[in-house]
Amino acid sequence: MEFQVNIATAWSSLPGRAIWLNRFLLTLAGLHLVAALIVSWALGQPFYSSTVTILLTLFSSMVPFFVLLLALGRLGWIAIVLRPAYPLRRFFQDIKALLLDGERLLGGAVALVTIGFIVSTATFLKDMIPMIVPFSWDPTFAALDRALHGGQDAWRLLAPLLGYPLVTTVINAAYHVWIMLLYFLVFIACFGRAEATGHRAFLLSMAMAWVFAANLLATVFSSVGPVYYAAFGFGDTFEPQLQMLRDLHDVSPVWALGVQDMLLEGYRNGGPVRGISAMPSMHVTTAVLMAFYGFSLSRAVGWALSVFAAMIALGSVHLAWHYAVDSYLAIILAALFWTVSRRLLSRDPI
Repeated sequence: MEFQVNIATAWSSLPGRAIWLNRFLLTLAGLHLVAALIVSWALGQPFYSSTVTILLTLFSSMVPFFVLLLALGRLGWIAIVLRPAYPLRRFFQDIKALLLDGERLLGGAVALVTIGFIVSTATFLKDMIPMIVPFSWDPTFAALDRALHGGQDAWRLLAPLLGYPLVTTVINAAYHVWIMLLYFLVFIACFGRAEATGHRAFLLSMAMAWVFAANLLATVFSSVGPVYYAAFGFGDTFEPQLQMLRDLHDVSPVWALGVQDMLLEGYRNGGPVRGISAMPSMHVTTAVLMAFYGFSLSRAVGWALSVFAAMIALGSVHLAWHYAVDSYLAIILAALFWTVSRRLLSRDPI
């Protein structure tokens, strides 16, 4: 009877424990929601974005794959690195221990839902950017790029290195893999052990990125990027870059061109995917955060994700999505969010 009472007491404390471990995330999500509701009311726009449904569907379809991948990875680690006498027995013992760890499972579920909610709110606010602050910063950022790069647009400096069909396709592939890798690492971080601060720091810094970079700064510095420079009436400055990408696409696929057309069409006609913003680059911000998180897991993972982040930063300019200054600010912001998150959580009693 005493054992049953102890078990009941432990489980009854789990919801409170899950909320405590995620209180910074939950607080940020709550403030973010309040801001979104104020914007929704002020603009007379319903608090909804059809992009959210697409992202949630994509994520839910990937979760089974993530679980399978992690299970196979754990089994491989046991068999190759740990090498116990009975690898399968050890594997199932690990699975059982995880399934009985109520705090880890419930805390992870709370974190996963909260991150999903923050991204959903951020998607709505991103759609609202041109209604709050019309796109206007592009000429300034284009001029700043030239001032920082010897009077040339940054893409012209990269073209001799990256302007080859196969190289461009590889970089574009990395740009597309970004969303799956981001989801995968968020999934790992949500269900990582709470005492390993890197997991929670990654989630908190990622939430900061969506709130402050993707929404606040993207609204203040409302811009569309080189690819839409002409479409929004700023001139044909970047037409040679787009023609270069089209010529490369004739030889090897440049999928970014189709995505860029889809976004512009969605923006003009109210399609399901229509959020446009360039400054700062969220691809670069999150990729750099992934690299920081990788180093908290292992040096090898950290360096691999650093290479990936470098590819994303180069691709953001080469594929005409962003000005170089978009990526420079993104790197600074990622370092700031990671540092603040680590320091905040290092003082956090768990």
